[in-house]
Amino acid sequence: MINTILIILTTFLSNSIASNQYFITQPKNTTAMAGTLVTLPCTVGNKQGTCQWTRDGLGLGVDIELAAYPRFTMSENSCDLQISPLLPSDEGVYQCQVSGGHGVAPISSAPVSLSVNSEPGQPYIVQAMEDGVMEVKEGEEVELQCESQGGRPPAEIQWWDGEGRRIVSDVTEHVRRMEDRKTFKTVSTLKFKPLAGQKIKCSAHNDAFSEGKVSDYLEVVLSGQPKLELKTLEDGDSVKIFCNNEKTLGDTKFKWFINDVEIFDETKSFLEIQQFSKSYDKSKVKCSVKDKRNNDVVIRVVELVYKQSVREPKALPKTFKEITNRESSSRINKKKSGNKKQTMFTCIVEEDIAVEPKYVWIDGKLREMTTDETVEATDQNGKYKCKVIPRGMKKIKKMSKDFKNLNKLFKKMSKTLAEMTLPTGTN
Repeated sequence: MINTILIILTTFLSNSIASNQYFITQPKNTTAMAGTLVTLPCTVGNKQGTCQWTRDGLGLGVDIELAAYPRFTMSENSCDLQISPLLPSDEGVYQCQVSGGHGVAPISSAPVSLSVNSEPGQPYIVQAMEDGVMEVKEGEEVELQCESQGGRPPAEIQWWDGEGRRIVSDVTEHVRRMEDRKTFKTVSTLKFKPLAGQKIKCSAHNDAFSEGKVSDYLEVVLSGQPKLELKTLEDGDSVKIFCNNEKTLGDTKFKWFINDVEIFDETKSFLEIQQFSKSYDKSKVKCSVKDKRNNDVVIRVVELVYKQSVREPKALPKTFKEITNRESSSRINKKKSGNKKQTMFTCIVEEDIAVEPKYVWIDGKLREMTTDETVEATDQNGKYKCKVIPRGMKKIKKMSKDFKNLNKLFKKMSKTLAEMTLPTGTN
């Protein structure tokens, strides 16, 4: 009798445990990036009821598609909740629930929080919205505001000058929540007294998005001072910079400066720079004249910017191997067919390229060049030895100009010596 009762009780308990629903996986606290796909897992063993998710205590619905929430879906094979794309407004406390019935108890997971990190919005300088140039008086204090919206965590704003140096003095920052109460707006204020014209920009980043974004430049110019101009040059370029943008100023005496160092022997209305190189990159050339009060006034500022030369020979897309193979097959075909059809290979090369040719065409044959190799060529007048020199024309022109200057110098010296050797009293 006692044994029968124990068997019946054991069978009843086993059937009860087997029929209970239970969680295999449950959601956990999650932090994700806005714009991504996020999945809150919820897998139920011996599932008898219907799945439903709640956010901040409100049910989202029991349908898989969750029509009221088009970015939300539940998995067909489990109760997983997927959100795509994730938005800051999706933040909240989520809970997975499974209904019961027919003697099966409902179950609920532990509440978990979903946090959303957002990239800071594009920063902008308020004073540069209408015009990218601000004119101020010398000694006047300038106050600039940079704003970035939509970041979570809040954006950190930094200020930079035109040379890429960070500005840290007299900067204040304020953060407040946006209307959605999920993201933040950051406003940074910069105060300074410019001593010269300069460019200013700001950047915004946060802990979740370290790369950040950068605003457009605001150019601050002092009243009566010229606007900074950019001149892009390549290796070996020569350029004339006129003091008054190619306009003559009569017999005015000019002063020229490179990086604020005066070039004392240059007093013409233009400064000629020859054989520009990368070492002069970001150098500033200034020209000044005397005003009515005999004060030096800078009337033009030009920044020299180095540009890497990318000029290459423009040739038909044929490799050396392809050409030689084609020549061999042509000879075989000629022997078989007796056809004397000729093939022309064209190489189009820009003048004054900065690299030596890898292949040259000599006497109807393509030859591979080696470093410092001279080429022998012949015509009806004789035999010649040649060598390709990169930017040869510019170098020849410069040599010619140097020789002319030397010739003038020698003539001047000869005239001076002649005057010195004339007998006293001779007219």
